[in-house]
Amino acid sequence: MSKEKSTTELRDERNQLITRGKAITETAKTEKRQLKTEETDELGVIQIRLADISLELEERAAANKGKGESHKTEKRGFSLTRAIRESISGNYSDESLAVIERGKAQMSGMETTGNLIIPVEERAAVVAGTDANGGYAIDTDLLDILTPLRAKLILSQVGANIVTGLTNNVGIPKYSGTTAAWAGETATAADGTGTFSKLNFTPKRMAAVTLISKQMLAQDSLSVDMMLRDQLIQAIAAKLEATIFGKDATAATKPDGFFTTAPAAGGVVDWGKVVALETAINTANALEGNLAYVIHPAIYGLLKTKVKDTSGAGGFIISGDGLLNGHKCLVTTNVASGLQTGANEYGSIFGNWADYFVGQWGALDLTVDPYTMADQGQVKLVVNAYFDAGIRRDESFAKTTWK
Repeated sequence: MSKEKSTTELRDERNQLITRGKAITETAKTEKRQLKTEETDELGVIQIRLADISLELEERAAANKGKGESHKTEKRGFSLTRAIRESISGNYSDESLAVIERGKAQMSGMETTGNLIIPVEERAAVVAGTDANGGYAIDTDLLDILTPLRAKLILSQVGANIVTGLTNNVGIPKYSGTTAAWAGETATAADGTGTFSKLNFTPKRMAAVTLISKQMLAQDSLSVDMMLRDQLIQAIAAKLEATIFGKDATAATKPDGFFTTAPAAGGVVDWGKVVALETAINTANALEGNLAYVIHPAIYGLLKTKVKDTSGAGGFIISGDGLLNGHKCLVTTNVASGLQTGANEYGSIFGNWADYFVGQWGALDLTVDPYTMADQGQVKLVVNAYFDAGIRRDESFAKTTWK
């Protein structure tokens, strides 16, 4: 006995039959001829099957109505916009509750304040085709909220060491290195044992705010979910890199920025000063790994129009392929500006970015506030995420300021 078709399968079959029937009649019209006998017979079979499908769909709709149930029997995937709506009403679906429970499990004892705890998981997207007659698609399982953050980060593009899904504090041992010395034939050898230290990374709370209109929230579609997820990722990425490349003072609640301690002023940039950053790394025996410059767009534009030497024979400092001194060069407005006495210099960094660590802990803690912006028809989303970052090896980086 053949398996009974679902409502979705019946509708798909109906759409295919309608398409086939149109193709038969259109072919005859194009060729300016009457329908062939076999075409007429096939159209008759199609009409009979369409009538059967319509009758079966009506019977199922009536049965579902009597039970107070929708004909949409397929299990829905997780939808972020739906979960936000449910958090406002306090009435969560089974799909949302399952995701929230996984998010809470990821928090590993960390305090949560939000009413939505979204886990950071890498999961395949599961999407079904949409019914042509309007109606329904299985939602994409959008759980990998922070995983796509990598694509938004300059740090990822330069090859920084980004680790997600951490549950405990991270300690990275650091060894100063063993030394050797010449000694006389019978003299006691000098102790060349190096010293160990440890770099400690702990979760630090980052809060970001994004707004979503109630009109957009009323929709339940994949595109809206993707838009909202992108807003969250952009808010987190912008705050994270603004801190890492910034100049804010040291605080226990956040990682230090590259320019928290200001370097010596570099002044007007030229070819020699660009090479000097590389030389500083090279003389420290650290010229290896994911080498790249990170500079401000204002400096990037200047270097594209500035020649290496007074004759101009060496060409512009930024080559036509976008490389700077033969190395990758990434540009971001998050690099500190307004530096030095004249507040007119921009931060510039060169280094082996494999020696820069970015860690992310736990899940995404999301507070849904439908009241503060209610007069403007918006819902405020307060995002709490947990990060720490820092340099694993000081010798791997050289920084300065240019104008």
